[in-house]
Amino acid sequence: MRIKLSEKFQNEREDICNKLINILKLGDDNSFLLCDLEEDIEKQNRILELKNEIKKYFACSTISSFKPNFECKRPYLNIIRSILRQQGYTFDCGTTFTKVESGMYKTSTKYKIFRNN
Repeated sequence: MRIKLSEKFQNEREDICNKLINILKLGDDNSFLLCDLEEDIEKQNRILELKNEIKKYFACSTISSFKPNFECKRPYLNIIRSILRQQGYTFDCGTTFTKVESGMYKTSTKYKIFRNN
């Protein structure tokens, strides 16, 4: 019987999760804003550069960013959510309002990341 990737590569999988979390630079409450991630092309590219490494240690057949001929609006966010969920992290998202220079408010999605025990 074949050994599951989750059992075979536990340390490598955790290293990739730590890399993703470090790229996101979570706030004090373990959260990040989607609008900040969308504006930061460098972060998006760093996440997408991990795809080859992720393929070695994770089952990617259910992750839409890895499917050929599949259009994904935010592949970097799809990778973050899918990989961290496979490792036992939970996402809580909600709408938040941030003040812009003109005094107006804009809405954005705030993602909080928790680790299941």
